[in-house]
Amino acid sequence: MLEYSGPGFDVIGLALSIYLEIQVTFDSSSTPSTAPLHCNVTYEGPGKEDVVLVADENLLTRTALYVLRCHGQRAFPNGTNVHIINNIPLGRGLGSSGAAVVGGVMLANEVGKLGLSKNRMLDYSLMVERHPDNVAAALYGGFVGTYLNELEPKDTERKEIPLSEVLPQPAGGVDTGIIPPKPPFNIGHYKKFRWAKEVKCIAIIPNFEVPTADARKCLPEKYTRADMVFNLQRTALLTTSLGESPPDPDMIYQGMQDKMHQPYRQHLIPGLSEVLQSLSPKSHPGLLGICLSGAGPTILALATTNFSSIADAISSKLIFEYQKQKGKTIKCDWKLLTPANDGATVNHQPPDSTSLPPGPSSSPAMTYASAGVSIHTGNQLIQRIRSTAASTARPGTSASIGGFGGTFDLRAAGYTLAPTLIHCIDGVGTKLKVAFATGRYRSVGVDLVAMNVNDLLVQGAEPLSFLDYYATGRLQLEVAAEFVEGVAEGCRLAGCALVGGETAEMPGMYGEGEFDAAGQATGAVPQGRKVLPDTGAMRERDVLVGLASSGAHSNGFSLIRKIVEDRAGLGYGDRAPWVEGEETTVGEALLTPTKIYVKALLPLLQASDFTGIKGLAHITGGGLVENIPRMLPSHLAATLDAQRWKVPAVLRWLKRTGNVGNDEFVSAFNAGLGMVLVVDAARVSEVTKRLGEAGEAVWEVGQLGNRRKGTIGCSVDKMETWE
Repeated sequence: MLEYSGPGFDVIGLALSIYLEIQVTFDSSSTPSTAPLHCNVTYEGPGKEDVVLVADENLLTRTALYVLRCHGQRAFPNGTNVHIINNIPLGRGLGSSGAAVVGGVMLANEVGKLGLSKNRMLDYSLMVERHPDNVAAALYGGFVGTYLNELEPKDTERKEIPLSEVLPQPAGGVDTGIIPPKPPFNIGHYKKFRWAKEVKCIAIIPNFEVPTADARKCLPEKYTRADMVFNLQRTALLTTSLGESPPDPDMIYQGMQDKMHQPYRQHLIPGLSEVLQSLSPKSHPGLLGICLSGAGPTILALATTNFSSIADAISSKLIFEYQKQKGKTIKCDWKLLTPANDGATVNHQPPDSTSLPPGPSSSPAMTYASAGVSIHTGNQLIQRIRSTAASTARPGTSASIGGFGGTFDLRAAGYTLAPTLIHCIDGVGTKLKVAFATGRYRSVGVDLVAMNVNDLLVQGAEPLSFLDYYATGRLQLEVAAEFVEGVAEGCRLAGCALVGGETAEMPGMYGEGEFDAAGQATGAVPQGRKVLPDTGAMRERDVLVGLASSGAHSNGFSLIRKIVEDRAGLGYGDRAPWVEGEETTVGEALLTPTKIYVKALLPLLQASDFTGIKGLAHITGGGLVENIPRMLPSHLAATLDAQRWKVPAVLRWLKRTGNVGNDEFVSAFNAGLGMVLVVDAARVSEVTKRLGEAGEAVWEVGQLGNRRKGTIGCSVDKMETWE
């Protein structure tokens, strides 16, 4: 396995936890391969439709061929299969070309059995990619300083040498029949620097490319003395200050104010100047510094905390300025990354079976892999999601996974006195079936968190930590990773940390491509504060306040699928008939994640008197009529007025298409209310005002009254308005 990531600070390289992996297998047949140069190339990852899969044109395999030919091997060994799994976005300034070059050199070293040292592999890599910061970071990992010896033109101009400068078009690497020139020894040199463990890297990745040629063409041929001196000073500062603990925000922020690249590339990246001018450690606590990560449009922000708010601030400025200057809408993805200190590595996997000598037992040796369980894939998943989990770090935990258990320090989280701990566990249910049908898994990861943290919230608890359980018949790396990314997104929205989890691969237990998931959340109520509901404080004429749901949330999907598939005859790729003016599919609309109410409600619940909130009900399975009574004393009942809130279009369509009766509707679905509060009548206007300011759609939906013996604890009047 070859793992790499990184952008660079000019001559300083940084390897980050986003990886290129190369899986190599060999056909056992002695029949000559029909693939060009005996190499079959396959690829998965972002932008795969633009990747050339011909061995002498793809940069990675073209680089490998150059190294092999330097050693007298004109092609790959017979029957070579190279499967490239690349999670580094192409053309975004995240070092994809450097990763490909290093990967190609290491591929040649393995398949050609060349026995090259890493230092010698650096020489070969630098013949192709003349930027030592990218290459050294890819090869050695961590935070590295580099320099490059000048080469004679005769050493680099031979057309047998592939060039990375002109991607994606192939150049160089021509098979002239002549042995290509081997690189001189010790072309490049490197030095590893320390990196403070608190410092994380936020990569904000816009969905447009900046060609490397354009990024370099805009640079001037001459610089002022002042700018040259500044960049020399920043290099000296960064190599020291990024290794100090705790890091100095002012020093690092100044040290990342590049004057040799960024000022000349601002016209290529709308919003870059606005980001650099408006964000600082003072305006966004936790931020250390911002710079371009490379030749592409990706912006790298170093920070110690508040990762999501910093990423959102940068993304919103890029999106706004791009629309303003270019008249087009873009999207920005962001990843929280950590240094990848191991650099490029190789793992030799044993074959699935081994022939035994003739005898009483001549059957192949049994392995865990032959039984359908891949420990290797499980380990890959842990490495893949390690930075994803770290993005959920909060006071109390660094959200580091991979150990035997997650840890949480309550005192570091602000609980100086022992709090009451609240624990919740839940799943996503058959909404997963819609995810399987559409191949979209991130949103159900958010659902898993929402179903748990909303249950913590109704007891007045602050969500602190989360654990997930993922079970499947055959572990598919991309599916599981996307799901966990959704879990992490949900944790960030809820302010809790993903501190661990369990992945179970159980062949025969689940259908192909299917999985099940459960989550467990822990929250805390400070000592001296009442755990909700406060049933003793509830009175007749207390007001019921409802918060809007985002749709069906995660309940009722067995009925939903029946209505969609059997009654309406729709596929999940068909246009959603309840969505007006947008080309949204049925699957996309139904997978809208469950709303997480933590950021809106927790400040109210943490107020000294709960601002008059006496109880809350999370509307899940059982709908309004089953969940609202769970927060009430036995002598009180809730009466809701159906005219007072808006039912989402998706639920109206399901009710109408499925001919779902009113009583069934309020039992099977949330009917448009994801959370219902009992509020003191004297405090209702204050509560609704503050929830509205927090972005919630909020209504007064009913009130409490005396419950007569033999009656239900919740009724909904005027449901005929939904007909």
